[in-house]
Amino acid sequence: MPQAQTRPLPTAFARYPIPLELLAVLHRASEDDVDALVARMPETGRARLAAYCTDKDHLHRLGLRIAGTCDEAALARVVGADAGASLYAQSRPAGMLPI
Repeated sequence: MPQAQTRPLPTAFARYPIPLELLAVLHRASEDDVDALVARMPETGRARLAAYCTDKDHLHRLGLRIAGTCDEAALARVVGADAGASLYAQSRPAGMLPI
């Protein structure tokens, strides 16, 4: 039986490059500033950014914060169904049920 893909597919990063300037600003920003910056982005862009960041050790927490602003379908469209579901689950507090 094939294993589920829980990491973003490498092709997702090739199709959706992330500007280094944006990463630098977000990496240095406070949590409130991160929220304000990503709130202006379309959901697909936030999902791409979340997937990219969570794949990097030093940006993983930032990526989970950004993934928390996305719905599961957007994450799945960007990184694949299994990886999107995994990222969605990791970005939500344990035991919190969707409303």
